[in-house]
Amino acid sequence: MKRFKLIFHIIYVVIALVIMYFSVDIMLNTEQYLSKIKLSSYIKFPRYVMGLFFFLSILMMIEYVMQQLRIRNIKGDIEDLKSEVTGLKAKLYDKSQANLDDISLDDADKGDEDED
Repeated sequence: MKRFKLIFHIIYVVIALVIMYFSVDIMLNTEQYLSKIKLSSYIKFPRYVMGLFFFLSILMMIEYVMQQLRIRNIKGDIEDLKSEVTGLKAKLYDKSQANLDDISLDDADKGDEDED
């Protein structure tokens, strides 16, 4: 699953960059592209579409970065919780050892009283 995520994220970023590059290229060089298209006088080139593609590619990149930051934040929280659980386990173990020591001392005291 990790390999799939890695490949998917790479493809996602590449697609966003390609869309951004071609959107900006077409917006800046609209006249050159229109001169290469046949019937360019009859075709009205929708510049807003390229602007929309550019905007969406920026949103894709922002979404990807925010997702990676959230994942990193959650992983940090998991590590903090793991260390807290380990500390609580250590305290519980110490208490159980102290209780076992108390019980063994009580048994030894009872054994001494039985001998008298």
